[in-house]
Amino acid sequence: MKAGAKKFFLTVVVFLAVVILAASSCAVVAPNERGVQVTLGEVTGDVLPPGMHFHPPFISVIKKYSIVPKGMNVNFSVGQDGAITKDMQTVGSQVTVFYRYDEAKIMDAIRKYSDSILENAITRSLVSSVKESVGKYSIYELVENQDRITSNVAESLNAKLSDYPIEITQLTISNWDWSDDFDKQIKETMNRTQQVRQAEQDLKLAETNAQKQVAEAEAQKKAAEQMAEADLIKAQKAAEAKQVEADALAYYNSKVAQNYNVEIRLKELEIELERAKHWDGREVPEYVPLTAAGGVVTLPGSVKQQ
Repeated sequence: MKAGAKKFFLTVVVFLAVVILAASSCAVVAPNERGVQVTLGEVTGDVLPPGMHFHPPFISVIKKYSIVPKGMNVNFSVGQDGAITKDMQTVGSQVTVFYRYDEAKIMDAIRKYSDSILENAITRSLVSSVKESVGKYSIYELVENQDRITSNVAESLNAKLSDYPIEITQLTISNWDWSDDFDKQIKETMNRTQQVRQAEQDLKLAETNAQKQVAEAEAQKKAAEQMAEADLIKAQKAAEAKQVEADALAYYNSKVAQNYNVEIRLKELEIELERAKHWDGREVPEYVPLTAAGGVVTLPGSVKQQ
């Protein structure tokens, strides 16, 4: 091998060695991670924050732990694993838990616990918390108190896991399930409830119809009363009109009679006036008794014939 080729080969080997050495002596911790240096199987130093960190190559590594919440599902069957309600009904459900490492306890997570140990601890504590919380309610109250039960389970689970290097970030309970016998009971109850509601609706309909008939009868009665009152007022007005007409006629007749009397009086005055015009100054008695003188009646003012 020529000297130039040997030199180039050695340069490449040295470069590769430097690259491998550099890659083996540094690590990058992401923003959502925390790191711990492990040298010859022993944890050394403190928790490493995000960024680039150097360590002795080959004899140490930087182990990374994500602080992003991880999820796990726990299913409760209706059988022996199910929770028992206050009214002695066995129910099942599905619980989803999200947890993450507690940054202040990452050293404990590395020294004492593996992922499987932590998941088993979460499952055992969760089963106990769910059964405790469900046992406070009847089966009919589960859905109505869903949020309260979920909150109680989360609080209980956090308390049971307080010694572990994790914290619960979210918990949800879904898919409540129960026995087939209770399903039949629910259907029967729903049928009876439906029948009761139908009867209530029929009763309300009958009451509505009765009220409608009463209202119509009252309206007809009121209309009849109003018509009778209108007829009465009409009759009263007609009677008043007749009375006014009669009064007017009587007034007219009285005026006619009065005028007639006046005319008679005027005639009498005219007669008296004419008599006065022809009066010769002698008094003529109103009444002259008849006297017999030889069988001849002598009237005053008459000439006795010889």
